[in-house]
Amino acid sequence: MLSVVLVISFLAVTQACSSTRTMSDDRNGEIMDRAAIEAQTAEASYQIRPGDEIEILVWEQPSFNTLTTVSRLGTIAIPLVGELTVAGFTQEELVRELERNLTEYVRGDINLTVSIRNTDTMIVSVLGMVTEPDNYSVADQTSIFRLLATAGGHTELADLKKVKLYRQASPEDYVELNLLEYLDSGQMNSMSLVVRPGDIVYVPKKENVVREMSEFLRDVVVLFGIFRVFG
Repeated sequence: MLSVVLVISFLAVTQACSSTRTMSDDRNGEIMDRAAIEAQTAEASYQIRPGDEIEILVWEQPSFNTLTTVSRLGTIAIPLVGELTVAGFTQEELVRELERNLTEYVRGDINLTVSIRNTDTMIVSVLGMVTEPDNYSVADQTSIFRLLATAGGHTELADLKKVKLYRQASPEDYVELNLLEYLDSGQMNSMSLVVRPGDIVYVPKKENVVREMSEFLRDVVVLFGIFRVFG
């Protein structure tokens, strides 16, 4: 009879863990999807600044192709075109400005590709229950969801209701964030979710998971003890 109880208890905990894992995978997938949207939005709104590397490729017009760095004055030099002030431009605005200048030199349609690479080494640390805890480069600021996706997403043991965000300005203090609440309400653009260089993000372990497993193991020890007494 006791062996049956033990098996039933084990199956119940296994099913519960499996259910928790499925829900965790769903949440992880949701965060990854939302992070992709956040990444696209951040990339589109990023403003060029001194130190950024810019690569310009003009289809069938190799004379204009260049890889250059934005100067301290916010300018870049393009072959034949000359110097352009680009600091403060978004990628889309830079493309329009280049097209406007290239019309003086190129007839017909202008097909060009612009890539912007930020060379800053500023980082944010992501620690705790994430797949790849590490230091990650952040150029200016980013969403905590994008950052978690960069770290491979959260693990099944992560407590997304109590994520801690330590600010560089006051490392002794921290903000506790309920990310599930933000996900459910759709408040993805809240300033509370913005992470900046020097910040630390810590994803804690679920307390109830540890407690449930420890209680289960305690029951197993007790049952095996009874087996030894009556065996």
